[in-house]
Amino acid sequence: MPKFKKLKYRHKIALIIFIFTLLPMLVLGSFLTVKIWNSKVKDILEVKNAQLTSSVVGINSLLSANTEKMIYINKNYYINNYLETNSDQNLLGIMNFSDYLQSVMAAVKSDNSQTDVAIYALKDTNYDGEYLRSIQSLENEIGSNGMSIKDEVLKLNDGEIMWEFRSAKPAMNSDFKADYIFAYKKIESLNKPLAIIEMRIPFNQIISFFKYDIPKGSTIVYEADKGEKNIIIRTSQAVGLPIAQTEQQLYLDEDKLSKYYVLSLKLYSEVGNISMFIPRSLVFQELKLYWVTVIVIFLVIIAFLIFTVEVVSYFLTKKLEVLFRKMNKKSVESLINNNDMQFNKTQDEFGTIGNVFYELTVKIKEYYKQITDYELERKVLETQLLQERFNPHFLYNTLSTIRWITEDTKVKEVVNSMVRYYRIALNKGSSIITITQELEMIEEYLRLQKFAYGNEFEFVIEMEEGIGNYLILKHLLQPVVENAVLHGLNGRETGGIIRIHARNYEGDIAFDISDNGAGMDSEKLEKVLNGSDDGTYGGYGMENIRKRMEIFYGSGYGIEIVSIQDQGTTVIIRIPAFLNANIQMSMKSIL
Repeated sequence: MPKFKKLKYRHKIALIIFIFTLLPMLVLGSFLTVKIWNSKVKDILEVKNAQLTSSVVGINSLLSANTEKMIYINKNYYINNYLETNSDQNLLGIMNFSDYLQSVMAAVKSDNSQTDVAIYALKDTNYDGEYLRSIQSLENEIGSNGMSIKDEVLKLNDGEIMWEFRSAKPAMNSDFKADYIFAYKKIESLNKPLAIIEMRIPFNQIISFFKYDIPKGSTIVYEADKGEKNIIIRTSQAVGLPIAQTEQQLYLDEDKLSKYYVLSLKLYSEVGNISMFIPRSLVFQELKLYWVTVIVIFLVIIAFLIFTVEVVSYFLTKKLEVLFRKMNKKSVESLINNNDMQFNKTQDEFGTIGNVFYELTVKIKEYYKQITDYELERKVLETQLLQERFNPHFLYNTLSTIRWITEDTKVKEVVNSMVRYYRIALNKGSSIITITQELEMIEEYLRLQKFAYGNEFEFVIEMEEGIGNYLILKHLLQPVVENAVLHGLNGRETGGIIRIHARNYEGDIAFDISDNGAGMDSEKLEKVLNGSDDGTYGGYGMENIRKRMEIFYGSGYGIEIVSIQDQGTTVIIRIPAFLNANIQMSMKSIL
């Protein structure tokens, strides 16, 4: 995940598109591959199953034909009569029966000379030849369940045939044994057993049905129903004709079976099963070309998908890359000073982003220039403030000296007013004072104005109860009062009056500064309100008040002027009601 975060945005988009495109392809491809694989396997197994079915059909035909021969012998009247009555026991009779039996057996074996047939009489017939034998030989033969063959057959119902797979000598004088499939059926007369018919089918006849080639590593096995013997009929590793491996057991445990496809068909009656074991690896080998083709196609699709995703992600993020290249490894100042930030105007989202970013840089440039100008102005004002703080201190000390050495009462009053004025104005260098102090300073200022200019005017200063401790910017009211004295009452020798009223106003503080001077017409009042007038009630003083209030108090506060020609002017200044704690918080948020 950390490596993914470090990738470029284009590569992230490409990777996400690649994954979400590849997943459905893998699911669909896997489904189709498995389906095609199963179809191919089914085709291969159907071919092998057809071969195996053909062989089993031939074997079943052989077994069925031999079964019919046994039924034919069982229903032969002359043979049944001879076994039941034991007539014709003389030599001539025995010879006649022997000739008849040989003719019957010759007819039975006419189409298959390899199959042997014998009748085992339960009673002594004074005759023991090739086809009619004593039952004692069967009494010594043990079947698959541990009983003698004789006892097993006699327990059969009428019409039942018992099948047995075992090894036996092919002739009386033979020393070796061969594998046979034996069929037994009893001969009865009036529910009385007379003899047992035995038919012996050489297992080589079964093997002869599997002469075709089988897949490499495959094995065809005969599984007997009785005796639990598994005999290898054919294996692809055998050389020459297939030969049954006598007494060989084929053990296939679960681990081995999982490596094979197994085709199994049932033989006639209870003879057993024929199974073919085909290695799964062989099927894989036969489908090797198919797998190679699938892998090649998959790799081609992956390569094409990667190329397509990269191209698509490139065109999706091309315009965004342009923005990144213009922003890459650039500081804020370099971005602001860079004039090549215009983007191609398009109607899509990237065009919107580019245009917004361009407008943002333009706005930042403007704000950056304003901040630079403000910073320069602040430094100039700080220098002026230091100078102003130095000069009033010198003046304050000088006035105090004059007050002590002069004897003139008028001079002392003026000096006292100036001392009180500067004591408040200096205020230990603070630019924030209480409303009470501001109004006291205005009162001393008006006394000095009356003395300095000899104007005969009156002034009234009023303050509602409870607002004296609220704070105000120092010298905020003085420029307005100065305009009222110098311009509002200008030309009026007597009867002039200035009223200053501090009051609560909807949670704020309002100052009404009125004069009964010349007033202004609507045109001049408009200019003063817009800041375009540099004369009466305009100029640096009023503009300074507006700037200070805007910077310190923010929007919603300022100056309102009401004036009537030849009747006077009223200036209303509105400020928030700040106490000591929240005025400091306000200053921090603004500064």
